[in-house]
Amino acid sequence: MTRTPSPRRRTAEPAAPAAQKQVPLPVREHVRVGGRLRALRQARGLSIEQVAQAVGVNKSFISRLERDAVAASIATLLRVCDAVGIRPGTLFDPPPMKLVRSGEGRLIDLGGHLMREHLISGDAQEQLMALLSDIEPGGGSGEEAYTLRSAADLVHVLEGRLELTVDGVVYPMAEGDTLTFPPTLAHTWRNPSRTRRTRALWVIVPPP
Repeated sequence: MTRTPSPRRRTAEPAAPAAQKQVPLPVREHVRVGGRLRALRQARGLSIEQVAQAVGVNKSFISRLERDAVAASIATLLRVCDAVGIRPGTLFDPPPMKLVRSGEGRLIDLGGHLMREHLISGDAQEQLMALLSDIEPGGGSGEEAYTLRSAADLVHVLEGRLELTVDGVVYPMAEGDTLTFPPTLAHTWRNPSRTRRTRALWVIVPPP
């Protein structure tokens, strides 16, 4: 018997490749969070060394991160936030805006003698603290010098006179004068006038 060869199956030709969609990749810009991270760390009284030890990195890395000279991985950034005691979203939240009308500052008591102070920067401000001080003749911070763990303190005399002593150096100030100094140095201040009230604006960065 003669076997009739079976017809050969055709092998399907591969389909022509579909045109690939060009999906544009998002451009990832370097988000600058260093300045805010530094302010939040300092506001909580933490040193770079303390944060570095908690995260498991060296001090140089945290210092460069706060200067935006290096970008952290997601895991590292989460550990940094945990060490500082903040939620990660805090670094990306827009800074709070607060309009304080004239006379609406919150009265606060930080100590001192013969004086009244109003917080005029708003309660939710984490970057700085602005205070308006009305100091009666002879009033001031008291005889005992004190320090703050903030980075900078600025005082501007709006009315009257103010006498600041910073690290043993006396700075007599008149209306319109401004002094910026590191509050980590021991300092005191007073209204040296016997008759005239002093009004001064203080800006402390970050809040103590």
